[in-house]
Amino acid sequence: MPSGTVDGIFSAGLLDHLAEPAAALREWARVVRPGGTLLLFHPSGRAERAARHGRPLSPDDPLAEPNLRPMLTAGGWHTEEYDDARAYFLTRAVRTG
Repeated sequence: MPSGTVDGIFSAGLLDHLAEPAAALREWARVVRPGGTLLLFHPSGRAERAARHGRPLSPDDPLAEPNLRPMLTAGGWHTEEYDDARAYFLTRAVRTG
């Protein structure tokens, strides 16, 4: 896709399954116009998903706030909302630049 041609991206349950989530964030920033929106969503929160799979929350999880915020910033995004509720996960970021 050409650079800066998309108003926003909605990603549902994808980022933490990618081999290189930081690369995906950079690529999404490339195609989204400055001021455009990125929504990262999952219909259950990180803690619920971990419990469902019988494992503890991992500090290495790319969706953990201390990992995700710096990846978003480095990728060209400004985090406006981070909500890791039990019933859902939602992060909203705006394309900088």
